[in-house]
Amino acid sequence: MLDIEEIMERLDKEVSRNTAPRRLVVEEIVHRTSPFTSAELLEAVQSKAQGTSRATVYRTLDLLCRIGVVQRIHEDAQGGRCHTYMACGDHHHHHLICNSCGTVLDFQEDKALDALVREIEKRTAFRVEDHRLELVGLCPACQEGGRQTTDDRRPTTDGGHT
Repeated sequence: MLDIEEIMERLDKEVSRNTAPRRLVVEEIVHRTSPFTSAELLEAVQSKAQGTSRATVYRTLDLLCRIGVVQRIHEDAQGGRCHTYMACGDHHHHHLICNSCGTVLDFQEDKALDALVREIEKRTAFRVEDHRLELVGLCPACQEGGRQTTDDRRPTTDGGHT
C-alpha cells in the first residue's frame, strides 16, 4: 500500500501548500483497490467533506499523475469512458484490461520490453523517455464463461466480475 505521508511529502515539493482537502483526496485514492473515474473520486471526497471543490480534486489527481502515484488507464469509447485512474507504486508496470468485465491487472515485463524499446529506438533514431503499455482482451474467467465485450462493465483489480 502507498504511504500517505510519503505522498504528501512528494506533493509538498510540487506545490506550495498541502491542504486538508488535498490530503483527503490522497487518502481516498490510497484506500481504493480498483480503478476509478474522476467523477467517482469527486463524489467520494465530497461525501466526506462537502466543501471540497471539484478543482481541488481534479488538480490533486493531475498532480498525483505527474509524480507517478496515480496512472491513467485508457479505455475505448465503447466502454463509455475515456479513462479511469489507479493508484500505483513506484515500480514501472503495465496493464492488462479485460474488454468484457473491465478487470485491470498489473504486469511487469522489463527485460523483453526494454529490448523491444531499444530496438525501436535503434530503427527510428527516436529517443524513448517513457512508455505506457495496455493490453486489452479477455481475462481467463471471461474466456471460460464465454463473455463478450459489454458496455456496462465495472473495472476491478481483484479478478472480480460483474
